[in-house]
Amino acid sequence: MNHPPAYEEHTNKPRPVINWDTPNGKWVGIAGYDWSDQLASEVLKITGEFEHEVWQPDLRADKIYSHTFENGLTQRMFPAVEKPNKEITSSLMLTFYLSEDLKHQYIFHISYPHFLGLNKELMDTYHNDKFVLTFHGDTSLPFNALFRMQRNPFKKIYYLKQHFSAKHYFKGVDHVTYQTEKNIGTLKRYYHGNLTKVTMGINTKKFRVIDKNECRGKLLIPKETKVLLTVSRLYNLKQVDKFIDILSKIKENFIFLVVGHGTSEYEEYLHLKAKNLSNKNRIRFEGYTTSNELVTYYNAADLFIHVSKSEAGPVSIMEAMACGLPIFCTDTGNAAEVLRANNAGIVVGIDNYKEWKEKLIDYLRGKTIKVLDVDIVKEHYDWKNIAGKFIKIYDQVKK
Repeated sequence: MNHPPAYEEHTNKPRPVINWDTPNGKWVGIAGYDWSDQLASEVLKITGEFEHEVWQPDLRADKIYSHTFENGLTQRMFPAVEKPNKEITSSLMLTFYLSEDLKHQYIFHISYPHFLGLNKELMDTYHNDKFVLTFHGDTSLPFNALFRMQRNPFKKIYYLKQHFSAKHYFKGVDHVTYQTEKNIGTLKRYYHGNLTKVTMGINTKKFRVIDKNECRGKLLIPKETKVLLTVSRLYNLKQVDKFIDILSKIKENFIFLVVGHGTSEYEEYLHLKAKNLSNKNRIRFEGYTTSNELVTYYNAADLFIHVSKSEAGPVSIMEAMACGLPIFCTDTGNAAEVLRANNAGIVVGIDNYKEWKEKLIDYLRGKTIKVLDVDIVKEHYDWKNIAGKFIKIYDQVKK
């Protein structure tokens, strides 16, 4: 992972179980549930052929902090600094294996869109090793940005430089994975090697249909109330504020459950925006919840909402579908593609707020929404299937 931990989102929240105090009075911690941790853990369940380490730069760290989990996965937090151009670098990460006896073959699994900063430095340093690149979110490249309207002409120059740099570094990538079809033609102009369409996965044994009334009882929600639910990190890309604006204009009966957390400033902004809904008991901010608690929320709800501007899956929609929920989402991410292909859910324009309101009112007035069959959900997103695809990729790359 080439982005630092989002410590600012843990203000007034418990530290991760794995944590250390630092000499400057702060702390560093390993949560162990990011995409790389989950993927490695699922691969390790299937095969012991690969050893796994998760590396992450940490602006708080004064030294390398590491922890090995029971399944054998090791995560290391490397001291890092921010460059003047806002990119992150870590000298210790770039030299960590250079002093090692190179008895192993290394595969670096890196992620886009953070392709050119620390990833570029890793590729320059470990150029004799193998690289797998995964796209999170839409397949968007500097070439796409060149044709956007730009008020600042220097942005064009920046994207042009990024374009040629990306073209060069794609030559060092051994396999690319992507999650959506958007801009896939552009990707093939950059990269001519092996491509696999594959998402992240979910635990379909944990996320499953259970008794709705029991779940509502646990959450103190009346049986007759129409429950709308979103599960998300809270920041502007997710457009929860825009959805609150829509709900403020709707008279039909509902309660909107918002599960997730963000910075204290953004959460305060959402609470202020939702003041009228709160006064009418039409919205509840539930904060951060564990995966075990999430199963209860999914099964207590009537409709799952996700209105982000850009997504990869997202995992929250996958989990909601595994729990038998109908979906209302924006047209971004793999889940939206699968819903459209199966004529299920409601897929709306990313910024077509008039459409959001119309479709939502139709639903609240009784229009049914097709639920995606759980067997289709398992086929697309069960971790065993997803991990199996990545094992095939690693096997192909190491040859």
